[in-house]
Parts: sequence; structure tokens; C-alpha cells
Amino acid sequence: MPSLPFSEPSGFTEEAMKGGQYRIAYTAPADDVTAKTVADRTLARAAQVTLDKGNEWFEIASKIDGKSDGKRMQTLIIQMGKGESLAGGPKQYDAKQTLASLKGKIS
Repeated sequence: MPSLPFSEPSGFTEEAMKGGQYRIAYTAPADDVTAKTVADRTLARAAQVTLDKGNEWFEIASKIDGKSDGKRMQTLIIQMGKGESLAGGPKQYDAKQTLASLKGKIS
């Protein structure tokens, strides 16, 4: 049986990391998906994972954009919390508000 070339699957992956951080990654299903759509879908998934884990907000510690086989990808490393937020900087998001604002944009 011939071996098939490696191809990055589309969709989301999440991974718990040290210090309560999570890695949220998204690979678009087609090469015609815009960078903005990929960013919105990744941000929405980060918000959903935050809520699923019983938290209220998340802060983006780092972001990596890329391409594989012509498909756009984005990875976010997030720190989640509830109640009192961290510094409240521009990379911090209220999970419920983020999901509500992206609802019509991520189809």
C-alpha cells in the first residue's frame, strides 16, 4: 500500500498546558478561508473552551498565524480565569461577550 503525504487535518484542537494555560488551534477546512474568518473562529473556540472549563474570561498569552498545504491556521495560547481579571489589557476577553459578538461571523 503506498504511503500518503502528510496533510494537516482541518478543525480545532485544544491542549491543556502547564500553569493553567490552554493551546487552542484551528486549521481552516479550505484554502479560500480568509485570515479574518480563521481568527474569528479561533477566538470563538477559545471563548467556548473558557466557558466549558467554568471560567469567565481569557487572556491571549501568544498567537501564531500560519499556513499548511495552503490552508490558514491560527494557534492561541490562553490563560483563563473567573471573577477578578488579570491586567485587563487589550488581549483580554470576556468569554460570553466574545461569543455573542462573533455569533453571526463564524459560520
